[in-house]
Amino acid sequence: ADANWMRTMTATVRDLEDEMTFQWLPGLGGRKAALSKAGDSGTSIPIHYELNAGIDPEANLLEVKARIRLPRQLRQAGSEFSLSSALNIDESQPAVEVVADEDSPIRRYRLKESASRGVLELSYRGKIDFGLSDQKEEYTRGFRETRGIVGTQGIYLDSDSAWVPRFNEQMLQFDVTLALPDGWHVISQGDGTSRDNEGNARWASESPMEQIYLVGGPLQRVSDSAGAVELLVYLRERDDALTQKYLDAGSRYIEMYRQLIGPYPYSKFALVENFWETGYGMPSFTLLGPQVIRFPFILHSSYPHEILHNWWGNSVFVDYESGNWCE
Repeated sequence: ADANWMRTMTATVRDLEDEMTFQWLPGLGGRKAALSKAGDSGTSIPIHYELNAGIDPEANLLEVKARIRLPRQLRQAGSEFSLSSALNIDESQPAVEVVADEDSPIRRYRLKESASRGVLELSYRGKIDFGLSDQKEEYTRGFRETRGIVGTQGIYLDSDSAWVPRFNEQMLQFDVTLALPDGWHVISQGDGTSRDNEGNARWASESPMEQIYLVGGPLQRVSDSAGAVELLVYLRERDDALTQKYLDAGSRYIEMYRQLIGPYPYSKFALVENFWETGYGMPSFTLLGPQVIRFPFILHSSYPHEILHNWWGNSVFVDYESGNWCE
């Protein structure tokens, strides 16, 4: 068995026509995002997104050109999708029109004509600077949250940011390229690089995902390996001793869980330091706050916990409505 076998197994499980629904497990301090219910029409076919994006941190600006391959049932005129109301569509092919925009953070659109080639192309832009939740919520939820930030301190985009057009709650696959400011690294799920020689972050996932993350900022990157798995540590400031501790622990725990469970389901695992206090676990990486990451006990508690979720919770997903079996 290998990583491809693991991906095939999880895809097969997702396609089972029973009453089970899988959802992303956010991990320590994370949030639940809705996923399609079993029996929903057409939701078993992932939608593929090709995204080319750029940011201006000083202006909090996000610009995206999206090429979306639609499954057959979503190609007809009248098919609806949602996008953040902070983002304005400049161009579309085929044409789209607004369905609802009632001072909501989400704006709904529909295709005015069929996507004859099965492709929807959009160009859109807008200011993403929703800030952090109220300080008091930190005491009730564990961490402050945001609907999305693009700023000089970094970038954080997830499903709540609604920065990617979504058709209902279908799973997705993606290729994303993001042009970066000098000194920045940006991380997402899947295979790729946080910064290439041309100054772009490039990530792709053929494994179906619930959402697309973009997280990062001015970071220092160090890499190592645990067998075939790339280990990555991203810190806001260089700290060789702390980096080595996380690389050593990551290698040790991935090997331990591999022997207990089976092949690690992704090609990488990255520890990423956030610009506010978090303890999130995403497929193939974890996002920890600057204080959390330096607590000595995290190395042997929350850190292996998030590594383990890449088998249970972030590749085999969870239906929170029927219980949280994988915590």
